Amino acid sequence: MENNFTMETYKQDKNLHIDMKGTFDGASAFALIQEIGNVMYDKDNSIYVETKDISTVYSFGRMILASNLPKVCRKCVYFSGAMADQIAPEGCAIEDRLLKQDCHKCTGNCKNCQCKKNE
Repeated sequence: MENNFTMETYKQDKNLHIDMKGTFDGASAFALIQEIGNVMYDKDNSIYVETKDISTVYSFGRMILASNLPKVCRKCVYFSGAMADQIAPEGCAIEDRLLKQDCHKCTGNCKNCQCKKNE
């Protein structure tokens, strides 16, 4: 992990908030996975990951997160911030959007389709 990566976590009700800062690489991804893994997953818990203070995202970090974050918990993980699109693996929510686009086949017929806004 590059020495400039930090994570601050806090709980609010049953939800966990994770604020990441610095460079997101492979070691950072493993640290995030470990932090998420410490939470009991159920429909009442959500995990919010803030990426606005991430300066650089390495593709290896994205691959580590996508390969090792359990699919069963992805629906309760919400990414926000400037780097959310670059970090969030398939099946996780991004800001006020539902699931990341590559987890469904867009026909462009959805009401308020998010895919059209990102083209």
